[in-house]
Parts: sequence; structure tokens; C-alpha cells
Amino acid sequence: MYQSLTIVGNLGTDPEMRALPSGKFVTNFSVAVNRKYTKDGQTLKETSWFKVAVFDKQAEACATYLKKGSEVLVEGRLSPDPTTG
Repeated sequence: MYQSLTIVGNLGTDPEMRALPSGKFVTNFSVAVNRKYTKDGQTLKETSWFKVAVFDKQAEACATYLKKGSEVLVEGRLSPDPTTG
């Protein structure tokens, strides 16, 4: 079975890059996705947050070129949080 996820939103924090014990790099950042809709004549706004991890060359590029507020499109797979599911 194949799983794919596309997220379009804005960075909520500056990317944080670090080196793994294997010597590879990983960059972490959060992405906010906003949704506006109308319910009973009232406009409501909903924000969903996603934690993103990027590895190797893409990790270096994200840490170099992205900053808080940058608009991004992320394609990848969804991994549930081990503690909350």
C-alpha cells in the first residue's frame, strides 16, 4: 500500500538543522495550514500544524533558504506520533 501527503502552508518557526550520529543532517520545522470557512453566516478560521523532518541534501537546502513565515509545499509520508497515535 502507498501513502502520500501534500502540505501547503507557512513555516511557524525557523528551521533547525542538526547532525545525526551517522553524520547525515536532519532539519526540523513546523508548518501551519490555514482554512477559512463559513458556518451559520459566520466566517471561521482553523489552523492545523504539522511537524516536518527533512534529511540529507534537502535538509541543508531548507536550513539555508527557509525562515519563519516562508511559504512551502511539502510532499512526503505521514508518520503518527508514537505516544499519541
